[in-house]
Amino acid sequence: MVSDLWSAENEFLSIVVHSDGSVDIRDRVHNTSWRMGAVALQEEGPIDEGHVWLRTERSICEQFPGRFCGETDGESCRFTLLGREGQALGEFRCRFVLEGPWFDCQVVDIDEALPSLVFPAPIESESLVVPQGVGRWIRKPLSHRHFWVFPAHLSMRWFGGLRGRYGWIGVVDEGYQDAGVMAANMTATTGWLKSMNRWQGKRSVRFRFVEGNYVELAKVFRAYAKTKGLFRSLLEKAKATPALKNLLGSRALFFWQGRTIHPECREDRMQPLLEGEQQPYLQVDLKHDQCVDLIEEAKRAGMDRGLVTLCGWIRGGYDESHPDIWPPEPALGSIDAFKALLSQPDPLTVAVHDNYQDIYKQSPSWPNGVVRMPDGNPMPGGYWAGGQAYILNSKDSLKYLKRNWEELGELPVRAVYCDTTTAVQFYESYEPGNEQTRAQDEAGKVALLEFYKEQSVVLGSEGASDFSVPHTDFLLPFDQGRVAGETIPLWALVYHDTILRYTVSNAIKSSLAELKKQWLAQMVWGHQMRWYFRSKEQWDQSRSAFEESFYVDRWLERVATHEMVSHRFLSREVEETVFENGLTLRVNFSAEDYAFEGVTIPALGYQILECNRQVQGASVSGNPDAGMIRV
Repeated sequence: MVSDLWSAENEFLSIVVHSDGSVDIRDRVHNTSWRMGAVALQEEGPIDEGHVWLRTERSICEQFPGRFCGETDGESCRFTLLGREGQALGEFRCRFVLEGPWFDCQVVDIDEALPSLVFPAPIESESLVVPQGVGRWIRKPLSHRHFWVFPAHLSMRWFGGLRGRYGWIGVVDEGYQDAGVMAANMTATTGWLKSMNRWQGKRSVRFRFVEGNYVELAKVFRAYAKTKGLFRSLLEKAKATPALKNLLGSRALFFWQGRTIHPECREDRMQPLLEGEQQPYLQVDLKHDQCVDLIEEAKRAGMDRGLVTLCGWIRGGYDESHPDIWPPEPALGSIDAFKALLSQPDPLTVAVHDNYQDIYKQSPSWPNGVVRMPDGNPMPGGYWAGGQAYILNSKDSLKYLKRNWEELGELPVRAVYCDTTTAVQFYESYEPGNEQTRAQDEAGKVALLEFYKEQSVVLGSEGASDFSVPHTDFLLPFDQGRVAGETIPLWALVYHDTILRYTVSNAIKSSLAELKKQWLAQMVWGHQMRWYFRSKEQWDQSRSAFEESFYVDRWLERVATHEMVSHRFLSREVEETVFENGLTLRVNFSAEDYAFEGVTIPALGYQILECNRQVQGASVSGNPDAGMIRV
């Protein structure tokens, strides 16, 4: 017999929690009802097995439909998790709180017998909204089961769902470092992980209900981020770090200068050895003076300002010696030549690539500070240019950075791209006397970023994560293709005016037609361009596309520091974004013209309006300034 365990109501919501774990929710403001079901998918064993990247796809063989049996326990509710055969697997308590428009579910006192816990049960919805990559609107049932963690798979600590004209958002308010989202079919809810193999710390998820779609959900989180210190505008950052002004609405050049080639790396990857690669050797691609020459080429091609990042300048070249990077690789040129390259005048800002997530066995500091898995072995990371990487404890990462800055700080360094720091999940370390929880890993990464900002450098990192927004200026998200009707600019709707994001333009591997579609997507998403070169030949192959694409920069310059206030699909292939300064962008990804409100958006083109008047409209296959109306 299902009974009522807890109920509350205020001017916003009416909530009833039942003994089977289901919850009935009445949104009194919008006169709608929602329901959390009585079943949540549970794992047979630990979800996080201690690998560098958590396996996101889950199997029906390792999961079961968990049900609940609850009773009141003072001011909280005590639930028993039931297994496949209805057997009791363990208990936990939950406190429910109604605070204004928020319904808060606080999970406490979890039985150590439970390897993980998925609770509450998901809200019944017609579609899902998740902050993956640019942003994702899932309108067809997922074909597989997934567990997504923060921030590796979800860039912001929220998820949501829609039904008709209404929606809900779940914000992981406490314990998000030890949490993720369990998703299957058309459902999503919070999954909780142990910390250092035991249940410790606070865990809570807050729900709010709105009228609207993914835009309103993003704006709810934007307001939340401001109250939690997860927000700092680009204008404020540029005041503190003037070299950031060069990046606003401009593009980036990334130069690959050199790397050490290890024959055994090819063997380890099951690749044949190339002729002449029987012994390790340093491959020099771009010396410092050659980088200066390419910068001048880019200027002549129209790049009047922006970011230049130097990759592979460290001892041994790209990835070879992290975190023991000093001195700079001498084969690339003298220290004076390196300083001259770093000293490019405004309006260019030159950055150095660095990394304090990875360490390699050839590094003199190995294995000090390496994350240790429960069995005591070092945690292996990716297999990169330097060979097998291992993961550093973030406390030791900061120590290495402070040590290195004694040398780096003597150079005219105005910007740093600190690779991987904001792209990966949080790691536990079981090294005796140097243990690290996931929450401590986050705190260590924040301390690392804050140290950089204390040096007044423009700072970037990889991927995207809400915790890094107050401390970083630009991000290199994982490259993502647009999926019509699914890819939505969730990150930009929350954070467009706080941080710059760059998407790679590769004229070597992509056709001009493919690039032009990508550029349209960048305009919609608010992503600036980054171009990679490792030779003069690659520059020559890319130059025509490089020159043609400046209409993207001109658009982004106009909106770089402004909030993206809305986004919508005018059709499956036509999208519109609106900014707080009154500018509206409409982009047509289809091969046919699209008429809307008496104005035609050209095929594979765009239209810019200001205060409801067209000021620019063009096909990217023609003159990007065609159709300009003087205002």
